Amino acid sequence: MKKITFEYEHKRSVEEVRKHIQNCEGKHTQQAIYSTFHDALTQVCFGCRRIRSTILIGEAYEKDKF
Repeated sequence: MKKITFEYEHKRSVEEVRKHIQNCEGKHTQQAIYSTFHDALTQVCFGCRRIRSTILIGEAYEKDKF
């Protein structure tokens, strides 16, 4: 089985993630997930090989911590 590597992109707003979802719609296989717990939207796009989310993780979290 071949492994796929994804890049993570933090987006500051749900609207930014929605724009990417709309741009990839019909072109790439993707999954969109909304978390009520985190009040966050995440897109996993298999065509772009990117995960775009309003949730900060890892180094991005450390850099943008308030």
